[in-house]
Amino acid sequence: MAWSVAATEAMVDPWPYHEDETTGSVQLPPSGPRASGRVVAVDRTAGKITIEYPPIPQLLLEGGTRKFAVQDAALLTSLAPGDKVRFEVEREGRNFVVRRIVNSN
Repeated sequence: MAWSVAATEAMVDPWPYHEDETTGSVQLPPSGPRASGRVVAVDRTAGKITIEYPPIPQLLLEGGTRKFAVQDAALLTSLAPGDKVRFEVEREGRNFVVRRIVNSN
């Protein structure tokens, strides 16, 4: 058992499974497309973030800079221009919405 715990701790997974401390349930990692990029601007009041990113083939997005809506404006509290991030994004009609974002500085 100790080997598997050490092996799990050594793995670098930005979207790990984790146990919810309040309910004891296991949270599954998100299933949407994952991408990385650099924050260009953060608009907390509008709930939007501008990210420079490489291509995201799952969404047929070429690399570039785009303003994304975020599912929850609270995701933006610890982000600032220049931060490197990993994020999960989904298409909603003609728009793209960031569901999860992690600062990777």
